[in-house]
Amino acid sequence: MKNIMYHYIRPNNNEYKYFNNLDVDTFRRQLDFFEKEFGFIKKKDYIQAIKSKKNIDGVVLSFDDGFKDHYTYAAAELNERGLWGSFYIPTGIYRNTDKLLGVHRVHYLNGKYGPTKILKDAISLIDESMLEMEKINEFDKDIYQFTEYAEDAKELRRLFNYFLKYEYRDLVLDKLMLKYFDESQLHKNVYLSISDIKEMHSAGHIIGSHTVSHPVLSRLTYKEQMKEIHDSFSFLSEICNIKFKSFCYPYGYKSSYNDITLRVLSELEVDEAVIFDNNAQEKINDKYQLSRIDCNQFI
Repeated sequence: MKNIMYHYIRPNNNEYKYFNNLDVDTFRRQLDFFEKEFGFIKKKDYIQAIKSKKNIDGVVLSFDDGFKDHYTYAAAELNERGLWGSFYIPTGIYRNTDKLLGVHRVHYLNGKYGPTKILKDAISLIDESMLEMEKINEFDKDIYQFTEYAEDAKELRRLFNYFLKYEYRDLVLDKLMLKYFDESQLHKNVYLSISDIKEMHSAGHIIGSHTVSHPVLSRLTYKEQMKEIHDSFSFLSEICNIKFKSFCYPYGYKSSYNDITLRVLSELEVDEAVIFDNNAQEKINDKYQLSRIDCNQFI
């Protein structure tokens, strides 16, 4: 089984020349390739495989972060082809706020202005006391080893996603977003609407949890992890009649979650959880650590 992982799918835009998106035409060609070379797994067969722990051959598709792209381009194309996908939503985007989630603020700052400029601005706002120094070596063991970002792009993402203490992260990003964007307007265009999610669910797609605020779960306590995962599923269940509880770890690397996370998933009776390790799934030994492959491996 090959689970192919996607994030941004949209036409290329010169205004965002540093943005790490997949062009829509490339996405369509990938679907053609997967159909010809591997074939797609039907949703009912996929769910049965996970429940029975019996792996099957073929491709499934998953889409992270709840972007409007996933309704406008991905789901629209899948619907036309009679295919399905798993769409993982960080539900904090539906709080009464006009701010993007921190991870996406970094994406847009980097995408429009480039990592060198934004990293320089960010460092000017940060001192060493704002960093979790003891975490740097721990997280640097595997984060971003499967992606081909430029070195300053990696440093920018490491800084905000892993090293900067959460109590300072939003404060620094607030200043950067205020300097460079009309964030309220941007928020309206970035994420799926509630009606989009309902329509996608009705069309047969899996709607899964990506936590509330997209944190590195291994940085959180049991109570904090439980709230992130429980509240996300609770919100989604109010929108859709979810019968198969699918979860996607924010960032996806093995250092981004821990034994506490696995315990929480078990206690909440989650049916599956997917990681990011750039591997095909050979055997289904652990339903909470299912492999995925970056779509960029198939450019």
